[in-house]
Amino acid sequence: MGEAPERVLYRGVRFVDRDGVGALAVEGDRIAWVGADTDADRWADGAAHVHALPGVLLTPGFVDAHVHLGMTGQALRGLDLSGARSRVEALERLDSHVAASADAVVHGQGWDDTDWADGSLTGTDVDRAVGGRAVYLARVDGHSGVVSATLVDQVAGLRDADGWLGDGRVERQAHHLVRRHLATTTGSAHREVTIGTALRSAAAAGIVSVHENAAPDISPLDDVEIVRGLREAEVLPEVVTYWGARDAYDEARAYGVAGLAGDLNIDGSLGSRTAALHAPYDDRTSSTGHLYLDADDVAAHVVGCTRAGLQAGFHVIGDRASTVFVEGLRSARDVLGTDTIRAARHRVEHLEMPSGADLELLAQLGVTASVQPAFDAAWGGREGMYATRVGRARARGMNPFAAMNTIGVPLAFGSDAPVTAFSPWGAIEAAMRPRSGGTGLSLVQALHAHTVGGWRAARVDDAGMLEPGAAAHLAFWDVPEGGDGIGAAVGGHARCVRTVVGGRTAFDTTSTDA
Repeated sequence: MGEAPERVLYRGVRFVDRDGVGALAVEGDRIAWVGADTDADRWADGAAHVHALPGVLLTPGFVDAHVHLGMTGQALRGLDLSGARSRVEALERLDSHVAASADAVVHGQGWDDTDWADGSLTGTDVDRAVGGRAVYLARVDGHSGVVSATLVDQVAGLRDADGWLGDGRVERQAHHLVRRHLATTTGSAHREVTIGTALRSAAAAGIVSVHENAAPDISPLDDVEIVRGLREAEVLPEVVTYWGARDAYDEARAYGVAGLAGDLNIDGSLGSRTAALHAPYDDRTSSTGHLYLDADDVAAHVVGCTRAGLQAGFHVIGDRASTVFVEGLRSARDVLGTDTIRAARHRVEHLEMPSGADLELLAQLGVTASVQPAFDAAWGGREGMYATRVGRARARGMNPFAAMNTIGVPLAFGSDAPVTAFSPWGAIEAAMRPRSGGTGLSLVQALHAHTVGGWRAARVDDAGMLEPGAAAHLAFWDVPEGGDGIGAAVGGHARCVRTVVGGRTAFDTTSTDA
């Protein structure tokens, strides 16, 4: 017989879902016991470690159901343009960063020109700031960017590609060419550093699992092996990888990805005006955005993945893209039947402008909506980017999480990092208090979507709960004394002090052995 699993006991905690002072015992990678701290002495006998954490809030570890690890690590290590209030400020940040950077390609992330009074970035601006350096500056939504002349010269066929807007501006296929060039010319050692940076940052935010939404135009599939190597060398969040490519069944089997899903784009983004709409953009009435797939493409992909035992999934933002997605799903259901589709547990990313009828079909077919509440916090409201792009009337109906939940669409929360930061409590607050003024989720519903919902989106059904037998994925939070721990956390006043992945500590700022 093998040795008994090591026991670890956590005492003096406040639970997210029950009153009083509590304790929790872990044996190996499973929760063995949960109860009152007054009943914990019998679990202390034989424990390898007893951690006293008085007043610390204990929650299930969070799942971030939509990330881009390499891009997130690059953003964390590179030039942060988020919050720049003008074109001039963005260029000043670029100038300061270039002076201190020796990177072969200068990466910047996060600029948002929606409210800039002095116009948007251009390649000419960038070239003046950087001279002959290769530079790529991604817009906050990751669906367009600006590149320097040196980088333009390095990317074959860029000036002839769809989405080359001139003067360094790229979107659609031109943007894909740039990102694919950067992904394939960056060495594996550098990618290992950036991916490791992202995973450690996730662990420090109380995140125990991330869903990597990889795609050929975002990152090499070899990054799957880099992730595995990193996780063998140290305790890091679990990674569920999706590969956003069609007909890639051999690659899926070879690399062991969970599905051909994630950033398989039906359309683009609202910020870059590439999301597909039924009616024109309010601030660019000549455009209704862009579709990259049609309903027949969607149906064929869903049928193929279902038969191969893989999850299918798509990136969907605009209302026209949602219509195309649902039409394709309906056709796939007609081929395979409702029960077969439900059993496959497919997913859709973002889904910001669905109709009620769209949601009813998703609920019927058990399709998980992997959504980002932080988008509404960043861009919602009467004066936000959504209202600017599509008008206040359409913007008020966006991101209807409460309607999704009521109709029965399974929800999973993510950040789309680096588009928004790793911030689980921020996502929960955004879901509870939408800027549109519509109905929000309850705390219980939002917490479920960011824990249990994330695991179930990856077809894992024994995690996300604080109960015996569940996987031991835990997050511990320091909150202000004398207040409501949950209220403080939702209000942004919680600090992660320990993250436990499968019973092992991935992040720790405490020294608490009793």
